[in-house]
Amino acid sequence: MAMKVQLLAENGQSRAWYLISGARLSFLNALRRALIADLPAFAMDEISFYENTSAMFNEYMANRLGLVPLKYEETSANSTVSFSLDAEALDEEKTVYSGDLVSQDEVIVPAFMHIPLMKLGKGQRLRLEATATVGTAKTHAKFQSAIGSFGKVAEFKLTDKCKKCARAMKPAEPELMGKIPNASLPEHSVLCEACETKVSPPEKDDVLFLVESYNNIPARQQFSRAIKILEERYKTLGEFVKTA
Repeated sequence: MAMKVQLLAENGQSRAWYLISGARLSFLNALRRALIADLPAFAMDEISFYENTSAMFNEYMANRLGLVPLKYEETSANSTVSFSLDAEALDEEKTVYSGDLVSQDEVIVPAFMHIPLMKLGKGQRLRLEATATVGTAKTHAKFQSAIGSFGKVAEFKLTDKCKKCARAMKPAEPELMGKIPNASLPEHSVLCEACETKVSPPEKDDVLFLVESYNNIPARQQFSRAIKILEERYKTLGEFVKTA
């Protein structure tokens, strides 16, 4: 059976659901791992503190800065980007946000501007410089920009009511309501607590694949990037086998 992939629904640019048929479990897991660990992304890697009179240690602040998701552009993938931060609480407490970081590259900036980094007490100051580089989550989790997960269609609550006992159920993924073809919609939800022991799950190999993106790259594009990474690996493996 040939593998088929169908985009079912999107929630803005951050989430996308796919219906995949005819795929081996090993391939689905490889795709999930490529999304999690192999997509390149920017993250702050080196931080120099010039002044920190707050109650937070430099190491804690450096960890928080490293986890701030940054926008990513392929054209800047081979460069480093410098950031600076100079915040001071003068007459009252001040919350420092990710948007207070000043980038030397107008393209590579925090993906979200309202992430709270710390709270400065009256009279406290924080002054630092940071350098962002490109990496993958294989080296550090701060470079992770997407996540993938999947499950069989029968494991999702896709109906308003269980067709076996008529018990009302709240759908776990409301964005998918009405998007699954009738042929793939389970007759009964195996997650209905009232009658799950009485229902046999459909004998389907269809799976729902969820992609979530953490930066400016849409989830649909992250899915495509992961597919390309797998294609390159399979091509390299095929060439190796031919010459072995």
